[in-house]
Amino acid sequence: MTRKIGLQLFSVLVVPLSVSSCASSDSQTEESANGVAQIAITQVPADVQCIQILAQGNRSVERLFAVTSGESSILTMTSLPIGTVEFSGNAYSGNCSASVTGQDPAFTAAPVSAQVMSGSPAQVTLTMRRNGRATVNVDFEDACLTEGTACTSESECCSGQCVSGVCAAGTLAEGPCDLYAAGNTPCVAAYSTVRHLSSGYSGPLYQVRSGSSNQNTGSGGTLYDIGVTEDGFADAAAQDAVCTNTVCTVSKLYDQSGHGNDLTVAKAGTAGGGPYSAMDDFESIADAGPLTVSGHQVYSLYMAARQGYRLPVGVAGASVPRGTSAQGIYMLADGTHYGTACCWDFGNVTTDPTVYQMTNAMFFGVGYWGRGMGNGPWFMVDFGSGIWAGGSGASTSTNSNLPSSNVPFAFGILKTDPNNYAIRVANLQTASDLTTAYEGALPQLLNNQGGIVLGVGPDNSNNSWGTFYEGAVVSGYPTAATELSVLQNLQAAGYGQ
Repeated sequence: MTRKIGLQLFSVLVVPLSVSSCASSDSQTEESANGVAQIAITQVPADVQCIQILAQGNRSVERLFAVTSGESSILTMTSLPIGTVEFSGNAYSGNCSASVTGQDPAFTAAPVSAQVMSGSPAQVTLTMRRNGRATVNVDFEDACLTEGTACTSESECCSGQCVSGVCAAGTLAEGPCDLYAAGNTPCVAAYSTVRHLSSGYSGPLYQVRSGSSNQNTGSGGTLYDIGVTEDGFADAAAQDAVCTNTVCTVSKLYDQSGHGNDLTVAKAGTAGGGPYSAMDDFESIADAGPLTVSGHQVYSLYMAARQGYRLPVGVAGASVPRGTSAQGIYMLADGTHYGTACCWDFGNVTTDPTVYQMTNAMFFGVGYWGRGMGNGPWFMVDFGSGIWAGGSGASTSTNSNLPSSNVPFAFGILKTDPNNYAIRVANLQTASDLTTAYEGALPQLLNNQGGIVLGVGPDNSNNSWGTFYEGAVVSGYPTAATELSVLQNLQAAGYGQ
């Protein structure tokens, strides 16, 4: 069962499968820009006598313990301008387990439901702890008024738009896919665990598997979709809410292009790709790569060896280039976390990892074939029969125009048409433009197969590793002007800030 969480503000986020949640518009109380939350806690089993409330204001965290004795309880919380929180309702201060007469601190876990009755807190979550204690978290930080709420100024509205006294629907800023579309080279597959890549995409960014293991090949646990906050960054708090005290893995990367080319864990390939290539891969640990982007705490897709994702076996991606059709790829990766084997790829591959076919994918790392300057890593090209750093000759050649990308935020471009290909790179934090390492004739004819892979080779060669922030496959051969605008968009996103 999959629960969609973090897609919009004011939804109740729930850990156990048996917990239900909803948001009520009929019982809303008067809201203020400072934040008011009224929560009805219902369906409390008799053995859950105490519910812990955590309310975070701008400068303080307050705790409230509601004594329920198996009955319903209504709690009202108000954020004051100074950042403190006031409570009213059936409340009890102190230690949750010790404050209830005869209460065993390790009482049995049981389902609890909560209902948000007013919409102004920034986030409300309901979770279950392993010792059976239910916890409701209310975060008032950056509280704002939602769409359809009466307002007097734009600063009160989450969308930043107050139209005729009512908060209007917000729109996400342009992403790389908007820029590619404007250049007539639309995204056909776009992925990120960090942020939205298209202003027109409204779905989740990725999916996590709570209750997983570090060697999960794609089964078990409970699935949760992770969406975006109001300004388009991944809702890491939603992930944290369902991954506390358990192992979480990334079970799916949602395609933000609108074509539905979602990626799940890669399946077994040929035996010739290394000791584990003929075995199914593992899902990556969801919280292994924390980072800050424009002040937002988010998670990268931090991948180890034998971790990879691809389209299901036998499936060619919708609108993904086939045959000799032109194609572009961009990727942002951590240039300080890279492997030295085959193959950490992103791009167009065979639909069957057990059958050799033509590859047209970006390789990142240090491999057995082509090289650039320095010690690497480098953005290169996996054409199936080798890894090229540029040129149309042997794949083992060294390209003196290809700089090393050993930087925290390495930006790479690969684009191909029936006769040519190009490799372009940049250091996201310092570049004013991209470096064209090669643009010229292909070493072999293209035959795009339409599969998509991330983190492993086309035959499931899974000996390498890396960190993926975002990337897309586009239809057509993008112009340098479009690629510069994409680079600038990523710089404006604030990676590392």
